[in-house]
Amino acid sequence: MVSEAGTACGCCGLTTHLFYIVIHFLFMPSYYPEKLIQRIREDNIHGADWLSNAAIGVLMTAALRESATDVDVLHERLWDIGIRLAATRPSMAPLANKIGYLFSELDNVSSLKNYRVKVSAVGTKIINSSEKNVKKIAEHLKVVGGDTDSVFTYSYSGTVADVIRQVGYDYVVVTESRPMMEGKRLAKELGSEGFKVILMVDGAAGMYVKAADICLIGADSVHHNGSAINKVGSKLLAYAARDQGVPFYVICDTSKFNVLNYLGQNIELEAKTPDEVSEPLDNVEIKNPYFEIIPPELITGVITEMGLMDPLDIRQQMESMRKYVEPLYQATST
Repeated sequence: MVSEAGTACGCCGLTTHLFYIVIHFLFMPSYYPEKLIQRIREDNIHGADWLSNAAIGVLMTAALRESATDVDVLHERLWDIGIRLAATRPSMAPLANKIGYLFSELDNVSSLKNYRVKVSAVGTKIINSSEKNVKKIAEHLKVVGGDTDSVFTYSYSGTVADVIRQVGYDYVVVTESRPMMEGKRLAKELGSEGFKVILMVDGAAGMYVKAADICLIGADSVHHNGSAINKVGSKLLAYAARDQGVPFYVICDTSKFNVLNYLGQNIELEAKTPDEVSEPLDNVEIKNPYFEIIPPELITGVITEMGLMDPLDIRQQMESMRKYVEPLYQATST
């Protein structure tokens, strides 16, 4: 979508991400919604927050570039795109949540011009909330985590990276996160900014987890029972942290709460193509799972923009979110 250099920035760059996303889509020589949807489906670099914001960017672009005779026609076309976008990344809850919220704000807009403007305004509000929420999460972490100087993390989470910057840890421990080496990307990024970073192979996580005061991971989804979905390998780190007495926190904003699952949709864990792992080998079946579920008993707590939340808090928040996710659930479960 944008160059790698365009993604490597702090939380102040979230709005910049939106700018590049929308400008890139707007000035494509030809407008093909399916190609934009495919880019989000096939992306194996960015996290759930970035990709969900990109999905909102697609809808903002579609609102401006789709030709329509009236509001109902435009709304129907955008709704179809929204449904397809929400289905692209089933392990990532914020796509459905943010898309559902966007459409909930479009009721009672009668003018075609006002509808297009409204999509842009609400989409911008959604993106800007990501930046504000990261700042709140960092403040809550300082209180909950106490006096900590070092952090162990896994894979690449934009939220975790920005929180690390805001808290200002003395050093960061991270593993490679194969096969696409997202952890190495994070290490390089933070190292270039002056952080002291320890980078190691994934298999060494258990050996080095005690080198950090706290473990932090992001989440692609959080479930009503307090479990979380994140990059495969996160659960092994969580086991190692519990074994050695290191607090293990999931940090994310509430857009990561999997309301679709709360409403009854099955959990689907994404996998990617075997060629990311290895070339074909005789008599060898190559697996490349991308996500796994970390059970709640391995998680010390979930910290969001609302503070430290237990499963009851999570379910109550999901109840408040269901009103704008339910239409998507009904559309995709029929």
